Amino acid sequence: MAVENSGMLFYTEHRYYGLSLPHGNKSLKVHQLKQLNLQQSLADLAFFIRHQKSNNPELKDSKVILVGGSYSGSMVTWMTQRYPDLIAASWASSAPLLAKADFYEYMDMVSSSVQLSYGQNCSQRISRGFEYLVKLFHENNIRTLLSKFNGCKDYDPKNPLDRAAFFNGLGNYFALIVQSYSAYIPRLCESLMSLDASDEVAFIKFLELLYSEGRRSTACQDFGYSSMLQLFSEEDDHGSGTRAWFYQTCNEFGWYTTTQSKSSLSAAFAKQVPLSYFEKLCQDAFGPEQTPQKLARGIRQTNLEFGGFGFNHSERYAQVIFTHGQLDPWRALGQQTGSQAIVLTGYSHVEDLASIRITDSVQMNLAKLRVMSFLRRHV
Repeated sequence: MAVENSGMLFYTEHRYYGLSLPHGNKSLKVHQLKQLNLQQSLADLAFFIRHQKSNNPELKDSKVILVGGSYSGSMVTWMTQRYPDLIAASWASSAPLLAKADFYEYMDMVSSSVQLSYGQNCSQRISRGFEYLVKLFHENNIRTLLSKFNGCKDYDPKNPLDRAAFFNGLGNYFALIVQSYSAYIPRLCESLMSLDASDEVAFIKFLELLYSEGRRSTACQDFGYSSMLQLFSEEDDHGSGTRAWFYQTCNEFGWYTTTQSKSSLSAAFAKQVPLSYFEKLCQDAFGPEQTPQKLARGIRQTNLEFGGFGFNHSERYAQVIFTHGQLDPWRALGQQTGSQAIVLTGYSHVEDLASIRITDSVQMNLAKLRVMSFLRRHV
């Protein structure tokens, strides 16, 4: 698109991620994280655009098109509202727009996407497998199974946080396949369905395959809460962005993939991961001031300022085109209706952010042409 429109491409890095550390190696310490927020990041982007235009005569009168996927898709949407004088048009791929703490819809959609992509027999096998694991916990027999996976001996099945961590980690495996590797969903299901006639036995055999690396490792596999907390507490981890992103979710967005909400339609993941598990992680990772009330205030502010996804497209974000994958769990919090929204059958998260390819479906190629046409009208 840049070539076709004689454009230049810029890639900007969000503050506190990668090399963009405002306080050097101390940037991820709690007292230095207060400048990590959406408003500052949008202001950074506005400054960058103005700087490029004022320092490069060739760009002085150029139109600016923003493209982003996932959270950056949310950002380009919100940027068009906050700085309309700078942006001609935007393309937001797989962008969640409604901040929400109890994002139970995510795992609901993981289950429904498995069923949609392969069939009810696979989603049912996963559901019954999770229910069987709950039964093992209730009967105090889970230790025997975890020992087969070289699980750490300090794991406490009776500790609600350890239990939630185990189910959250296992659920995340299936969620990762659905969100990021839609083409692998049938392969996952083929493997799961081929292991045994019984859903419960097949699921345990699948876990044995999944955790087989752990059995060969000298270090034990930590399925507990402490390992999850350590992941979000690493102040020296400047490469992955894990701590920085978790801080933002704890203060502005939520987006926690719970499975215990009363509103949840799906029991596929056995309702073992409550919102309180993530709230506890926030507080333990960032200190006692990181309360559920603080998160609620941040979410309310985000939605008040940017409006979530319940808007009239002709009146708001008219210069933004939205694309979503049908299988993408994040689609639940995005704009999916209207002439400037496209839902792509059989695809998942940000799978449309690539050049037109011969391997794409007809629908995908047509969607990319629609996006190009929309943006071209604003150049």
